[in-house]
Amino acid sequence: MEEPNRIGLTATTTAQLDELLEELNPMEGEEGTRLIKFDIYRLVVSLGIKNKVSAPTLDEKSQNSLRVSEVDDEGVFYAALENSGLVPDGTPIYEYIERLAEQGIKELYQTFRATGQLPFEEYFTG
Repeated sequence: MEEPNRIGLTATTTAQLDELLEELNPMEGEEGTRLIKFDIYRLVVSLGIKNKVSAPTLDEKSQNSLRVSEVDDEGVFYAALENSGLVPDGTPIYEYIERLAEQGIKELYQTFRATGQLPFEEYFTG
């Protein structure tokens, strides 16, 4: 099965991710660590794999803006999903990773909008 060499997010979710980064990153001159798109993308994919999420197909075409070699440079996501039983037969693994990212960022965005914070405790306990 042919794997894509680029993955991304839909236009809607890309805008949500940009808004999250704007809200979460420190302002110019403030102390703190700056997050980048890869950080959030990898976080939600990792959580999707950990929680055995069944990610739906995308409602719209993604903007393939991220190189697979940068998102999963050592093939860890690929190996984890290849052996997870989560990926439907006939679906490229990196396409499924894209779907996990899409769903995870949408959920993260909704939670942040509702509460004003990220649910780290929920993510990293239990």
